[in-house]
Amino acid sequence: MAEIQAQAKDTYNENAQPTNDSSFERLTWTIKSFSTCGNKKLYSEVFCAGGYKWRILIYPKGNKVDYVSVYLDVADSSTLPHDWSKHAHFSLSIISQNHEYTMKKEAEHEFNAKESDWGFTSFLPLTELEDPIRGYLVRGECTVQAEVWFDEQGNTVKRNEKAESDDCFKNTVPPQDPTVIETGKSSSSFAEFDTLFADIRNLVEGETFKLENFSNFHSPKWRSEEIANAKVVFKECLDIDLAKVIESGRDFELKKSLSVLLSTNEFPDNMVDEITHFLANFDKTSEQYEVAQQDLIEVQEKEKLIGQLKSTMKQLSSKFMPIRNLAEAVDSEIVGLESQLTEKNVMKARLTKRLKVLASQATTSKQALINAEQDMKLLTLKKEEAEKLIADVDRSWESLKAGRSLLL
Repeated sequence: MAEIQAQAKDTYNENAQPTNDSSFERLTWTIKSFSTCGNKKLYSEVFCAGGYKWRILIYPKGNKVDYVSVYLDVADSSTLPHDWSKHAHFSLSIISQNHEYTMKKEAEHEFNAKESDWGFTSFLPLTELEDPIRGYLVRGECTVQAEVWFDEQGNTVKRNEKAESDDCFKNTVPPQDPTVIETGKSSSSFAEFDTLFADIRNLVEGETFKLENFSNFHSPKWRSEEIANAKVVFKECLDIDLAKVIESGRDFELKKSLSVLLSTNEFPDNMVDEITHFLANFDKTSEQYEVAQQDLIEVQEKEKLIGQLKSTMKQLSSKFMPIRNLAEAVDSEIVGLESQLTEKNVMKARLTKRLKVLASQATTSKQALINAEQDMKLLTLKKEEAEKLIADVDRSWESLKAGRSLLL
């Protein structure tokens, strides 16, 4: 399974008991090597909300469709009583680095033993997921987010009346066309503040100065020192490369200065449209510029590596011929030595044959000697008996001879 990095408001404890004090919970799950996960389904870490344990279920290559399929799942449904149920309002998102493309969908469902997971089979087309401009995959990583919310009694809170659920299913139901929830509509309890400061940020960063809306824009009143400072910042940024502006973090200052100077009509009329268009697309252009810069650096590093490899190959090639000639000379010597070795092996074979004959003869003689020595041990006893018998007979004979005179 893909490596998982998750941050959740609740820390999952396998032995934790359900509680009813969770009105809103969020889990952000970053999946590494997302594009190589294949057709298998993945589960996130568990987080607790409304007294239940939840997790995200995702099919990176789609649940039998050409979409990413995403569901909210009750993690411990198999251990709950057979008649359990929980009414929940939830949202599922696939986060884009380019926030305007972030895909978010909301749904409301009564979770129970038969329908313990619910979500969107056709959440995001795979073609859009893999589109680098949309920013869903960054260095192979994909970030998915789930939010679940309830009131103090554990009931759902309707946070977005425009939320659709036409394509919201248990993960075995065929998909319908997806519905995208606008990411600008905040689903948190601070929605009114988010909207206010989003408008302020758009104003400061110049995102309202789009070409088609410029004629309807009501310019704010800027102090003279703010206008003067905007001119200084703009001039300083023009004196350096755009890459330096972005790398040094001055892009925000540049955007603000352009907004101020546009709203105070400091630019000539023939430049207004160009500056307005540049400002409206500045964020996307900056991201693309940074990506392009990284691509150039990657190409330069690759070119440098290729140069180093060529230099190394050249050095290796210059060393090749001397070593090759030496190897050939050694090989010739080996051929001569092998010829001598053949002759020596023939001689060795002859000598070995003679040694085998001698060894055979020696073995036969050795065995004959052993047998003769064993026989000799037996003959020694016979010798002693024979010598004793002869001695006794000789003594008897001599005694008989000695007594002859007495008889004659």
